[in-house]
Amino acid sequence: MKLAISPRIYFIKRLVILVTLGVLASTASATTLSEGFENIGGILSDGAGETNFDVGTANFSGGVSGVASIPELYKSGNHAWMVFGGETGTIQFGPETTEVSFYAKAFSEADGDSIITAFDIAGVELKKMTIPPSSPSDPFTKFTVTGLIDHIDYVNNDSNSDRMNSLDDFSVTAVPVPAAFWLFGTALLGIIRFSNKSISN
Repeated sequence: MKLAISPRIYFIKRLVILVTLGVLASTASATTLSEGFENIGGILSDGAGETNFDVGTANFSGGVSGVASIPELYKSGNHAWMVFGGETGTIQFGPETTEVSFYAKAFSEADGDSIITAFDIAGVELKKMTIPPSSPSDPFTKFTVTGLIDHIDYVNNDSNSDRMNSLDDFSVTAVPVPAAFWLFGTALLGIIRFSNKSISN
């Protein structure tokens, strides 16, 4: 004896399957790009720093990437992205960015903290971290944020404009927009189809 399944329950099951497949497709399509800034910018004292550049879905501005000949500012290699005292560096992301991580450090001689704040597209704060000045031998602080990330501000509150903080070993994860459209599109089409069927009945 077969049990009758109502159209509503059948629809819900189909919708759950479609959404699950969409999530799996989006996850499978996610890409992570890592950057140590080793090939971005040259010696800052020669004016060879790079001030505006892209890393995957991320655009860096307000700071400078290159070589400052200050070993404590590098997590690895001899390059980093740095923001001068009294200034704010911004990393702007594409709409598909879902995770960002990097290591940061304030210069040991700084007289003010560095503050990192991540925001979503509505300007809502996702995560905030304060990094105080430390000794040259102290380790970098890791910053990781997940969600629909719009931009990150890296503020250097040092009163000396010649002193820099740094950001190194950056990585960004993005889910391509078509995958996201597929996920929400299938769910929407399913809802419309069920609504039309309900009206016709």
